[in-house]
Amino acid sequence: MDDHEAFLLRHRGRLLAYLDGQAPAGAGEPDALSYVDLVLDEWGEHFATRVLPAPTLEERTFWFALYQLEDLVEFPARGAPDPYEGVMLGVLAQARELLRGWRPLPLGFMATRPDGS
Repeated sequence: MDDHEAFLLRHRGRLLAYLDGQAPAGAGEPDALSYVDLVLDEWGEHFATRVLPAPTLEERTFWFALYQLEDLVEFPARGAPDPYEGVMLGVLAQARELLRGWRPLPLGFMATRPDGS
């Protein structure tokens, strides 16, 4: 297994915990937005200058789910429910289940690695 695949598999479980609402588990765990930043920073430290094979559709599912989590936690909180937030939650739920099964990102959805590949 390549180390970038090991990175994805290691973070997949943690990302699923955030998507399932089970993280942060304690005071030492980052909040969701800090976790997204941690993943992006760690990816940059280890893989920004390396030549990697093209991302698989399953890897794109990982990035899609991570970016959806980021979008949702950055969404401004308002007093009344926002219809777009409901759409975001639905997309996030679909991404979570695809990630849980390590299934390919379906056509019509797109996500890239932090470097744009």
